[in-house]
Amino acid sequence: MAEIEKVSAKALYDKLVTDRDPYLKRAQEAASLTVPHLMPPDGVTASTKLNEPSQSLGARGVRHLASKVQLALFPINTPPFKYEIDDITIRKITEGQGKNGEVNKALSERERAVVSEMNGSVFRPVSFEACRQLIVAGNYLLHIPKEGRPRGFRLNQFVVDRDGSGNLLDAVVKESMSREALPPEIAAQLGNTEQKDTDREANIDIYTHIRRVEDKFIVSQQIDDVEVGEAGEYPVDDVPWLALRLTYIEGENYGRGFVDEYIGDLSALDALTEALRDGTAQSAKVVWLVAPNSVVKAQQLAKAKNGGFVTGEANAVVPLQVNKHADFSVAERFIAQLIERLSFAFMLNSAVQRGGERVTAEEIRFVASELDQGMGGMYSLLSEEFQLPVVRLYEKRMEHNRKVPPLPKGVTSIKIIAGIDALGRGNDLQNLDAFIAGLGQLFGPEEVARRINAGEYMTRRGAALGIDTNGLVRTDEELQGGDQQSQMQQLIEKLGPQAIAQMGGMAKEGMKQEAAAQPEGTPNG
Repeated sequence: MAEIEKVSAKALYDKLVTDRDPYLKRAQEAASLTVPHLMPPDGVTASTKLNEPSQSLGARGVRHLASKVQLALFPINTPPFKYEIDDITIRKITEGQGKNGEVNKALSERERAVVSEMNGSVFRPVSFEACRQLIVAGNYLLHIPKEGRPRGFRLNQFVVDRDGSGNLLDAVVKESMSREALPPEIAAQLGNTEQKDTDREANIDIYTHIRRVEDKFIVSQQIDDVEVGEAGEYPVDDVPWLALRLTYIEGENYGRGFVDEYIGDLSALDALTEALRDGTAQSAKVVWLVAPNSVVKAQQLAKAKNGGFVTGEANAVVPLQVNKHADFSVAERFIAQLIERLSFAFMLNSAVQRGGERVTAEEIRFVASELDQGMGGMYSLLSEEFQLPVVRLYEKRMEHNRKVPPLPKGVTSIKIIAGIDALGRGNDLQNLDAFIAGLGQLFGPEEVARRINAGEYMTRRGAALGIDTNGLVRTDEELQGGDQQSQMQQLIEKLGPQAIAQMGGMAKEGMKQEAAAQPEGTPNG
């Protein structure tokens, strides 16, 4: 790797923090009204008790919307992407034999292998947390290494710097850990820094710097401005650090959260719910008022048993009433309006997904379409900056670990399609069935059976459905062997066992004569 100018990651982090602070404060305010622990205030530790919001609609809306976003980006039983290859390249690969189904089947198997790798690396919990952070804070940093589990970092743990087009230039991650927990080789590199023995148990800051240099990214780590470990070099499209954002705003380094757009309604709902809750609690408290000049004594009333008798006048003892029913009704009506507006914003009233583990591609397409409309095109940005890079990273990860072979060099027209178009295999299936049905209506089933290659159709249909047809659909060789066996069985039934035995004896006699005719010393073929 060529020598590049070294930059202090700590100094760069401190410089970029100023630009991040307004977004962080807004994210903390949004979290305080929904899920406080997603973005706690500065200085909060694990033992700190956070102030809980007075309503749960915000938390329910964030979880519900994050679940929908994750389902659309990374479906449970459907690959979130598909490989596409043009017809000219298919002809080159199959040498003009028309085996498109075999190519599609191989690509479909590769898609399922990538999805299996994603599920095996515990990616789904991290992706769900990423969706929640994006909805609340609008930003999240995701790290997908070539080995091990992926990790995520909240907005208060990293800073970024982008160019005018929104491309990442620098990102710095700040982590804290005990000096005693450092690996020995890294601790040895820090020997030249001044550190007292009494401070060895104190936490130190580790800075990870992701820096773009021309057409590549350089990733390095620093402690006390000393670079530790070896720097990594990655192509722009394969860098394992993804600085995610929910919205794209021209000229800004960070995105805005979805909650940020509805923070006014959430604040009003929280304040009114708190006031109504406290007022209801006060109204529910029963306090009796006894007239000062009454013969009834408060002590006698307090000590009287249920159903007992006390001397006195009824009008001398009355309950204390708040008489705020009309005011409470106004607050309740406004709260109902706020709940209706926020439920619509968080899509709590829409029933898109069925209650079950398996959903169809059409349902996922409907979820993605509704998210793109309801969230103002945010799904399109997530598909481009979140879904597609994750698929590429897991594909490279599997090639690195030799779980799948790399795609053939020279097949340059293969590309990954993500987003709503990734559900195109479902469209392939619909078009395939419509094609067969149309031919049947025009020419009849006999002509279709004579013209259509049944094995190729079954292979393509299995690839469109994401089903492994190996061992399920017979190949041409297996069919040919089965046909020969059927013909032999029919011959036995037609001629009888004795004729078959006689033919076998004649064949053996011919082999003996052929062996006797060979000169001595000639090996028997």
